[in-house]
Amino acid sequence: MLYLYRYNTAMPTSLSQLEARREQILQQINAIDRLRRGSLSRQFFKKRRSHSKAPQGPYFVLQGYVQGRKFSQRVPAQQAAQLEPLVANYKRFEELAQEFVSVTDQITRLVEAQPEAKKNSRRRSGRNDSAKPTPSSD
Repeated sequence: MLYLYRYNTAMPTSLSQLEARREQILQQINAIDRLRRGSLSRQFFKKRRSHSKAPQGPYFVLQGYVQGRKFSQRVPAQQAAQLEPLVANYKRFEELAQEFVSVTDQITRLVEAQPEAKKNSRRRSGRNDSAKPTPSSD
């Protein structure tokens, strides 16, 4: 859903609009002061030894990946409420980072598509600088 929204909405097309959007993204990333990587899930269990069918829980588990390795951490119910906004901050950071990459890619493409004359503002002289100097007639 996010993919469709991001790529089907009107993106800024001018270089100045893209640079302004990139600056906004950086400001939003800078405003995120705390986060926790992963996702918080709520789990319920049934007691095996009792005949009760009522689920036990909820139990909270923070799961995610760090450097390609999966981690899983049980979280007490009292901490789960404090952890939810931190996990949401991480998801927001990931979205902003992806948008930053996209906008920076668009900026790079626009700059590369500009005519060569705009990239190199120096004029080339008609003289070939690599040619041997002519001997003087002393």
